[in-house]
Amino acid sequence: MVSLISFLAVLLIFFSIDIRSREPSDDDPWHAQLFEWTSRIGGVSTAVALTLGWIDLFLPDEGSPIHVALVAGPGSVGVICAVVLGLEMLWQRER
Repeated sequence: MVSLISFLAVLLIFFSIDIRSREPSDDDPWHAQLFEWTSRIGGVSTAVALTLGWIDLFLPDEGSPIHVALVAGPGSVGVICAVVLGLEMLWQRER
């Protein structure tokens, strides 16, 4: 669980840097807005997974109310969003 929490913390830093570098505007094309919202959704879901994993780390193992799926679900959404943003870097280069 500690490795997963560390990975989620790095992913959260990535999303916070990415969203701060974007300047939203209503005139943006649809794909720019898609990637902006992908960054927002990824950051929120990663923050939720990180918080639940951190809380679970300090709860006793017997009868823990936080199941691994509660951490893995939002964490997986965050990873998928990071992959989508990584693919954005391949095609959205300014020439």
